[in-house]
Amino acid sequence: MIATAQSDAELRRYIYARFLEEGSPPVVERMIDELHQEREVIEHTLERLDSGRQIKLLPGTHRILMAFPFSAIVTPHRVVTADGRAFFANCAWDALGFHTMLREPVQVDSRCFHCGASIRIGLIDGAPVRPTEDPPLVHLGLPAALWWDDIITTCSNTMVFFASAEHRTAWREAHPHAEGEDVPIEVMLRLSEPLYGKRLELGFARPSHDELVDLFRHVGLTSEFWRI
Repeated sequence: MIATAQSDAELRRYIYARFLEEGSPPVVERMIDELHQEREVIEHTLERLDSGRQIKLLPGTHRILMAFPFSAIVTPHRVVTADGRAFFANCAWDALGFHTMLREPVQVDSRCFHCGASIRIGLIDGAPVRPTEDPPLVHLGLPAALWWDDIITTCSNTMVFFASAEHRTAWREAHPHAEGEDVPIEVMLRLSEPLYGKRLELGFARPSHDELVDLFRHVGLTSEFWRI
């Protein structure tokens, strides 16, 4: 494996395959053994994938913390497939992104950021199953331009579910200085298509800046919050 776009894509797909099969990422030592590459080659490739926003390494290490939407650690967001496979997502958006990536029904089990109550969201054919009159919603606490300043913090504490708009209002009353925007699950699923739809393919590429700008505009997200 030499330092090429092809080799980077191959390692990325290998990482995703391990997550899919086992629910956790491979460690460097396993990659050395299974891919028959030297440590330096593997580590440099991981660093490029990290800088390219394809994965996130645990700071100061070559341990994989995130391979969006997969989380290597327990989070409030658990996704279960119809055949019983279970994965942890990094954030509320990633949890919904599993449905887009896998192209199959999934169940998202999470918690309300306000009260901690259980939230269960079934997703099938690109939409939530039997939405209620006051359904859960996604809240994004940081403007889009700041997400990648510290993606670990962004995912861990600023992309969350609220059980309903009522819970979001109650949380806002308790945190009057908090900012952010609420996004319906249906809109988040539309946003997810170019970000997650081809993640498992060798040739996946993240949308460009201009493509993201067009995407936000296309789904009606035009406030200053979404400017990148």
